[in-house]
Amino acid sequence: MINKNLSSGNEEKIAPVEFTPIQEEIKQSSFSLRPIPIMTGLALLTSLLVLWFLLTAKSVIINIDPLDSTLRIKGGISFKLADHYLMRPGDYRLSATSEGYVDLKQLFTIGEEDNQLLPLTLEKKPGHLQLTTTPPGAEILVDGQQAGTSPITITPLSSGNHQLDIQAPRYFAHQSSIYIEGLDRSQSLNVDLKPAWGHIQLSSIPLNAEVLINDELRGNTPLTTELLASGENVTIALKGFKPWSKALQVPVSETLVVPNITLEPADGVIELTSTPTGATITVDGQYRGTTPASLDVAANEQHQVSLFLNGYITGKSSLSLMPGETETLSISLQGNMGDIKVLTSPTDASVWIDGVLRGYAGQTFRLPARSHRISIKKSGYASQTRTVTPQPKLDQVVRVTLLTERETRWANTPSVITNSNNQTLKLFKPENKFSMGASRRESGRRANEVLRDVQLKRPFYMAIKEVTNAEFKHFKRQHSSQHISGNTLDLPTQPVVNVSWQQAALYCNWLSRKENLALFYTETRGKITGENVKANGYRLPTEAEWAWAARSTNSGVKKYIWGDQFPPIGKTENFADLSAAKIVGRVINTYNDSFATSSPAGSFSPNQKGIFDLGGNVAEWVNDYYGIEFNLSMTADKDPSGPEKGEFRVIRGASWRHSSITELRLSFRDYGIDPRDDVGFRIARYVE
Repeated sequence: MINKNLSSGNEEKIAPVEFTPIQEEIKQSSFSLRPIPIMTGLALLTSLLVLWFLLTAKSVIINIDPLDSTLRIKGGISFKLADHYLMRPGDYRLSATSEGYVDLKQLFTIGEEDNQLLPLTLEKKPGHLQLTTTPPGAEILVDGQQAGTSPITITPLSSGNHQLDIQAPRYFAHQSSIYIEGLDRSQSLNVDLKPAWGHIQLSSIPLNAEVLINDELRGNTPLTTELLASGENVTIALKGFKPWSKALQVPVSETLVVPNITLEPADGVIELTSTPTGATITVDGQYRGTTPASLDVAANEQHQVSLFLNGYITGKSSLSLMPGETETLSISLQGNMGDIKVLTSPTDASVWIDGVLRGYAGQTFRLPARSHRISIKKSGYASQTRTVTPQPKLDQVVRVTLLTERETRWANTPSVITNSNNQTLKLFKPENKFSMGASRRESGRRANEVLRDVQLKRPFYMAIKEVTNAEFKHFKRQHSSQHISGNTLDLPTQPVVNVSWQQAALYCNWLSRKENLALFYTETRGKITGENVKANGYRLPTEAEWAWAARSTNSGVKKYIWGDQFPPIGKTENFADLSAAKIVGRVINTYNDSFATSSPAGSFSPNQKGIFDLGGNVAEWVNDYYGIEFNLSMTADKDPSGPEKGEFRVIRGASWRHSSITELRLSFRDYGIDPRDDVGFRIARYVE
């Protein structure tokens, strides 16, 4: 130890002292264990733990089936007391085993409830069934599922009731229920199946005939054999004799004795063919089918076989056969021929006879005297077929003119149609050009009647009469054509008037929809806004179509509906006449058609094309916009349809209000768009 004294500035000298080890300064101490206190303490601690377990443990009863199962519990503190366990709350693992049962392993949780129940059931192991039947080989079904054939061990089978279905040929089906104990144990069962048959005793004349039951050979007569009670087909057969066959049945375990069966000698068999085939067969005058054929005929008798075929001489043969004998008979028929010469236009068409190419037109064909189908064909032309029967010693000529496919199509197009509104339309195919308008020198001509050549190439249908009030009211029920000065315009058969061009076009579209035709007019919100010239739906006639139908003849064009002189003679059409003097201001003083206003449609004679009222009664809306068109070329306008747009539509034809030379001429043109009491319309449509 080092000591320093720093007071008064004096230093002391450091001097050594005697060293004494520290251990020697520590006094010795002693400790000894006392057993009694320790044991007392441990006992107290154990008591406390047991008390704690008893206070916190829950009573758990484990009900297990079967009762003799061995239980093992892991995961926590548990203690078994009599029929229950004391277990602390928490998760445990339980395993249970018992002979014949599937081992059980299960997790479970002990909750906070004081008393808890845990039910457990072990699953039985499957059992095994050793099944035999008398007789063996029966088909076994278990619960409707195929198991195999007996004898068989069916395994595994779950414990419980199972349905057995056992079936064997010629035995009654067996159905029963069996309880399978399970527990990996084997059970045995034998089932005696009950026979489903009796016996049948058979004999025949002659003896030793084969006996077949449902085509299964059982032996030869005389014979006693099994027969199902439900019935089977029994056949007795012997070569050279007709087989005897009958469906028989017999009660179970009984014997049916069938009286002696006398077999009849077998028929002979004719295997008959002919050249050509398809000939009608008769044997001894009785119809027996057509060749080729296999025919049964009575043995030891003479038979007459005859073959008939149109165009051939009857073939005959006579023969007799032994019982069971088969003879092949082939007869070649000799043709009963006639000559057919085929002439065609064009001359190089091919000739097909009964579907076979036989040559070309201009040839003579020698054919059997029966009905033949002769078809004439050439590329680009529609084929034609004739049915011809040649006559021996009589030459015949078949003449055929082929039409092009277009010509054939038009030949098959109806010349007259009646539509869904009971209106009649005629087909027109005007290909020759004609003149529209009028010469400047023609009396009454107006400036809008420009003379020009027109040619209609597209075929069309045109109504022979104007649309009537009754027909229009199918489209617009509330429409009224009204009246004038007390004279009605609204009778059902009078032509409809007081309709605008729009209403007339909408009627056409309505009619097209009824017949599923492509609409000619384009509609937008109930208004006509355009047209589809490729459509075949109903429309108003073009001005050119109307003019051609009204004016064109083989010798030129007509000036008036009745001819070229004014005034009209007789009653040719409905104009402003003496009967209309009180309604209109100007009339034809020398003419009286007896109708003050419009007449029923078709009241006067039709024109040369079969169309009514083109020159009078009511004027008519046509399809074209109004305009004055000039043709400065040297060629005719093809299918003109007027200007592409405009304000007004063309009106053609005179009416019951017209009487002047200008108005009664067929070239007269008017225009408008609004309804008038003397303007109606007729319908038309393209063919395609």
